[in-house]
Amino acid sequence: MSLGTPSITVFGEILWDLLPSGPRIGGAPANLAVHAADAGLDTALVSAVGDDPLGRRIRDALDARGFPHGLIQTEPARPTGTVDITLDAKGAATYRINGDVAWDHIRLTPENTAAAARADAFCFGTLAQRSPVSRATLRALLDNLPPAAVRLLDVNLRKPPPADEVLRSSLAAATHLKLNDEELPRLAALLGAAPGDERAALDALLDGNPGLSVILLTRGPDGADILTRSECFHLPAADVPGLVDTVGAGDAFTAGFVIATLRGAAPRQAATAGNALAAKVCATAGAWLPAPHKT
Repeated sequence: MSLGTPSITVFGEILWDLLPSGPRIGGAPANLAVHAADAGLDTALVSAVGDDPLGRRIRDALDARGFPHGLIQTEPARPTGTVDITLDAKGAATYRINGDVAWDHIRLTPENTAAAARADAFCFGTLAQRSPVSRATLRALLDNLPPAAVRLLDVNLRKPPPADEVLRSSLAAATHLKLNDEELPRLAALLGAAPGDERAALDALLDGNPGLSVILLTRGPDGADILTRSECFHLPAADVPGLVDTVGAGDAFTAGFVIATLRGAAPRQAATAGNALAAKVCATAGAWLPAPHKT
């Protein structure tokens, strides 16, 4: 880890969440990157948008926040990504993600290779690996990381679900894993763990992936379980008196955890920081908090 400001590189989708209240910029990697930049980390987001009005609106919005977007590529042959979102009576979100968009075609460049090479943490998911172009770029960046970098995998089992090989290779590359309780059964089946035995599945994840040191299992309003090589504990969800929606809550939890980890926090303290950031996001429309005041 660097002695100065921690450096984080995030790989994957940036897109428009089409919410009932109106469009908002999102995507799990973009959400995490924005939270990291808001917290003062040296942040790089490796992604792509189309050469279209939606893509230009993303760049304008990031400029307005002071967010560096030099590693977000422009893909002229594909549109900027969009997701149709519906919310139930409790504010829980359902997603329909459109395919063959700009972030499916992220290219390897000297610039994003250099960002990976200096990263204290590198965050990636499974969704951006649905296309061979972005998947090949990700694997090249993973090969270029510093040995001591935190490598956080956010399992994101949207349709179409990732192939078993993608899940296996992603798990093998990770030091930290974030998933939710609905995604765990798929990984349990992949590992041959007994159906319905969550602890056996979590233990199998650690046993089968020697480089993996921390698992974050989120449970929505029921909080999260954190499993390391030396402890396992449950963290209740923080109270959100002014709940607006849960869009981006899991991403905020992940971001808060990584930010605190890079600043030296142990897993329990890092998870508490993630919980607090998730609560703030749940009290805000969409996945981002208002831009911090810059002095």
